[in-house]
Amino acid sequence: MFGKMPIFGNSTIKIDDKGRIIIPAFCNAEKNDQLIIQKGEGNFYIIVNLFKIEEEIKQLKNKGDKKGIELLTSSIVDLVKVDSQRRISFNPHKQFAIDRKVFVHGNYDSLQVFSSEETYEQHINTLKKSF
Repeated sequence: MFGKMPIFGNSTIKIDDKGRIIIPAFCNAEKNDQLIIQKGEGNFYIIVNLFKIEEEIKQLKNKGDKKGIELLTSSIVDLVKVDSQRRISFNPHKQFAIDRKVFVHGNYDSLQVFSSEETYEQHINTLKKSF
């Protein structure tokens, strides 16, 4: 199941003509896993298992954090289901149509999707500067 075990790894993957991407094997995605595509803070997307979002919403409800729930739900771009070949429809694909490839980075329980490895490196450098 996607996100049940830590997701670590990087890969450049192609976007097919139908706007689908293959989830890398290091994510342990299985057929019918339900995944959420979220807009990250910056120029990238985050793919996470639906159960993770449901857990976060439950915790925010228990705290009475309505603003947190709004922020979380407003970041959701799509809910997708993994097919038998570990593919998902990646609706934000039009933003990455130039190369028809994306760079993905495993980030413990999620997969971050960038337009290129260079964009990923810029993101990392920005994070480093903030510390």
